[in-house]
Amino acid sequence: MDAIPPEIWSEIFSFACTDDGSTGRALSRVSRAVQIISKSSKYQSICVLGPNQLLKLFGLLSALSPRARKVKYLFVACLDECAEFGGADHGAQTIRQFYLNTEMNATGQALEQLLQLVSPSLVALQIHRTKIYRQSVLLDMEFPVLSELTLHGPFKSTDPRPPECLFPNLRRIHIHHFVHHPTQFLQQIVRVAPKITHLHVPQRSFSAYDIQVALGILQPIVSSSELSQLPDSLQQLVIELEPAPSSLDSWASNIRGEQHRRKFHKISQRDARIRLADGRDDWIPVVEAKERWIS
Repeated sequence: MDAIPPEIWSEIFSFACTDDGSTGRALSRVSRAVQIISKSSKYQSICVLGPNQLLKLFGLLSALSPRARKVKYLFVACLDECAEFGGADHGAQTIRQFYLNTEMNATGQALEQLLQLVSPSLVALQIHRTKIYRQSVLLDMEFPVLSELTLHGPFKSTDPRPPECLFPNLRRIHIHHFVHHPTQFLQQIVRVAPKITHLHVPQRSFSAYDIQVALGILQPIVSSSELSQLPDSLQQLVIELEPAPSSLDSWASNIRGEQHRRKFHKISQRDARIRLADGRDDWIPVVEAKERWIS
């Protein structure tokens, strides 16, 4: 090891620490020399599952200096399906106790404070299967270097005009499974992330009219202040279509669903940037989401 400069080892460790945090923890136990050299990469990539890990990580990072807590890649999945990862020390019974005893407000505050700690260095963030309501379409805090954001779960859109350019370097946005759909969904995204290149959203996020105006296919018939065009930087828009109508649905529901699907198919033929994807009416399991994130 002495034959290679520490700076080279540091780069190697940085490339190695892109999993759920296991590699960083393992390197810190190899030797004192490796522990010191790999220290800057130890928390580079972290996976947090459940409120217990969330609170432990927050306490750990709070005790470190800003230079030592540079988290670049963060995956958070709170409460749902955490029992899948329960071991001898954190079995299903323990998970149930955390679920019952942890207040959602307290967990939400811990998540917000954790994100504030790591926001200066965060490059990629995925928040998956959480019942914590966020207050905006994306997140209402500044992430100066964040380039990729994936959000699964509900939000309450209380502020129709969030601060501008909270995500100056955000390029890829994937939003999935939320309940409340604001009337100014696209406007909020363009306002806070003006340089997006890839956007993946559910069909119900907007009407066929709204997306045609946003893409410049149609001219707006209302005030331009109420609608926004997507930026020229956009390279791909993936629209996750609603699941195909079921035989159990009402006749009227089937007709409406099919009409909406046809409208979006026609729109996709007019703009090569649009790709249609079949929607999933069930939640993506935490295990699958974690594997995608690591890969």
